[in-house]
Amino acid sequence: MWRTADPTDPESSGARAARRITLAATLLFVLLLTRWHPWHLFDRAGFSTDFYDEQARAFLHGRLWVDPQVADIEGFLIGRRTYLYFGPFLALVRLPFALFGHVFDGRLVRLSMTIGFVVLCTGAYHLVVQARRWFGWSPSAWRTAGFVAAVATSPALYLAGWVSVYHETELWAATFALWAAVGTMRLLREPGRRAALLTAGSVAAALLTRASVGIGVAAGVGGVVLVAVLRGRLPRPHALAVFGGCVAGFAVHVALNAAKFGSMLGLPAERQVLTLRDPERAAWFAGNDSSFFGLRFVGTTVVHYLRPDTIRFERVLPIVRYGPLATDRGSYPMETITPSASLTNAATVLLFAALVGVVVLLRRRGWAWLGLTAGAAVAAVPTFTIAFIGNRYLVDMLPMLAIPAAVAFAGSAPSLAAGRRRAVRVLLVAGVVWGAWVNTALAVWTSDLKEPGFTAWRYQVDDLFFGNPAPGLRLVGDGTVGRDGVVALDTDGDRCDGVYIAEQGRWVALERANGGSTLRGAVELDDVDTLSTMTLVQGDGWRVDLVVAAGLARADLLRGDTGLQGVAVPVQRGQVRVDVVADSVMPELSVSIDGTLSLFSFDVPPDPPLATPAFVLDTERGDSLCRQLAARR
Repeated sequence: MWRTADPTDPESSGARAARRITLAATLLFVLLLTRWHPWHLFDRAGFSTDFYDEQARAFLHGRLWVDPQVADIEGFLIGRRTYLYFGPFLALVRLPFALFGHVFDGRLVRLSMTIGFVVLCTGAYHLVVQARRWFGWSPSAWRTAGFVAAVATSPALYLAGWVSVYHETELWAATFALWAAVGTMRLLREPGRRAALLTAGSVAAALLTRASVGIGVAAGVGGVVLVAVLRGRLPRPHALAVFGGCVAGFAVHVALNAAKFGSMLGLPAERQVLTLRDPERAAWFAGNDSSFFGLRFVGTTVVHYLRPDTIRFERVLPIVRYGPLATDRGSYPMETITPSASLTNAATVLLFAALVGVVVLLRRRGWAWLGLTAGAAVAAVPTFTIAFIGNRYLVDMLPMLAIPAAVAFAGSAPSLAAGRRRAVRVLLVAGVVWGAWVNTALAVWTSDLKEPGFTAWRYQVDDLFFGNPAPGLRLVGDGTVGRDGVVALDTDGDRCDGVYIAEQGRWVALERANGGSTLRGAVELDDVDTLSTMTLVQGDGWRVDLVVAAGLARADLLRGDTGLQGVAVPVQRGQVRVDVVADSVMPELSVSIDGTLSLFSFDVPPDPPLATPAFVLDTERGDSLCRQLAARR
């Protein structure tokens, strides 16, 4: 696809079209990945993006355990050591960068995801070419490019909405699964060492990236290759290479899992730091045999990931948003249900093409292709049995759709009249545009939901075209929180105190005006070495004191006979910046000293905080967004 092809080659036009589609889709992917600022491609990203860097550093030092401060809630505390459960492959790729210490921590994940997306689209091109050659169909540039576009605008595009270890892992696992199918069909059609190594390497990489996907891929590939050997259609040395990749990948995964967690495949959910910190989560796992998985969750996951009403439309950009949450249908409650679309909405073209492809394969007895499809379906089984609904899990299902869909796209339809062929092309283009729109919109929601600028921009564009009143605006006290994306204003007469947006059943602050639930200002410290105490804010029966001694300052909450002591922060003589939040909407009580969080509590006093004379507030309220939106109600 990326090589310079002979213009007389009948496949050259398809390769050029696929290349253009891939470049255009990758540009969109990078823009989403960097929040429309591609020059930030190598900026340090947020939580979880340094997991593979930390794991690589551990490998470099000959150990499996990692820094518990890096792993945080995702770590598993076994004895006195903390382990990560992610596969080792992407960490091994980072080994050369681990030689430089912490320099590249969190800076490689965007590049890794971009490369993964390009390799995925390239694999899609080769898969549809293998399908065409397998059945002897004639080349078609529009069908080849159409399949690549369908894969590029699938939920794989959505993964750019969150720079995280979770999305990076999902993307690469699907990519390796697709290439394993490419290698297998190439090996069966033209046996050779390169095809055998491609297949073996792809299967092993899938196993060592995301074992739940890799095991299904290995089962499908291994089964197809075994049948080919038994029928005498594949030399045994090539088959042994493939089996070696399957066995080696599985053996390494089992060995590492046993060394870290004492189990071949399982994870001790009760030892995860998040579970240890959350009694409700611990009780949930205790009732589910300390497992993330169970057949009783299948009814919930299958129905939701196939239902056609998982998205909604609204007037405000990006127009498409998540629809209702999944309905819990099992005998035991799901552990987590987050907003998610379905294959019907987010992978529409691939889903319907896959159905057509299965029919074609059954009619033409394409058992090898059906075997790979079955393996990819097995790879998706853990996703249907996990007690977690998440949009990213749709990517686990892409290989089982892409394999038969490639056959549907590759097949020629000489019996169709020219008018019908044009209609099919129009439907394909419409489907690709739809996929790009839906997955881009959902990626934007994921990345920018809690960004004040995103909300401001959406309503500015809406005002330009439609005027008042604006949709999706309400007051904080008007009923329950509501669906994700609802914007609420905290107002008192002509005064605007805050702007909030709904996320998974709770309010998240976009803006808080100084003087409302948030007090921003400064205190003057003449002496930071001698023990001294001053009251910052107070209410009815409670107060927050600033305690200074030995060059350190901390915030303490005093409420009746109880108290909460904050964390000490280094300070110097002179003016010290202080931010106090006593927000009963979220709820949150916090105090930051010179930008460092000292005190945090969910127990917020009912009355608003009042500043003392020692705490001089800034004069700027900072409520521009609140006033902008209040004027549009």
